[in-house]
Amino acid sequence: MGIGLSLTCLVHCLALPLLILLAPALSRWFALPEGIHAAILILAAPAALVAMHDGWRRHRRMGPGLWAAAGLTLLASGLAAHEGWIAVADPAAADRLLTSIGALGLAGAHLANWRLRHRGAGEAGA
Repeated sequence: MGIGLSLTCLVHCLALPLLILLAPALSRWFALPEGIHAAILILAAPAALVAMHDGWRRHRRMGPGLWAAAGLTLLASGLAAHEGWIAVADPAAADRLLTSIGALGLAGAHLANWRLRHRGAGEAGA
């Protein structure tokens, strides 16, 4: 049962960020609900806050949290461009660019946080 849960977790951890990263490209083939940008941001922000805080408590490094904040800021900027809350020449292109870079930054922050947490755990056991 533990192996099955671990594999499920692995698939979730690898597939979900990939699907989120591909969402702008996939939107050409199927329509996403209009509120999807806001929903993703509403889900991503608290999840990132909890993950980064937990990681910081273990490894005491601020880098992943700063990268996560930058990624979330870019995601929010993409939402603002999409909704027309900020003036840009091409809102759709700005949305795709800001959202993609923000998602990559946030994914990188989670990866760095995970690596630092596990590096610290391995050193503590040594």
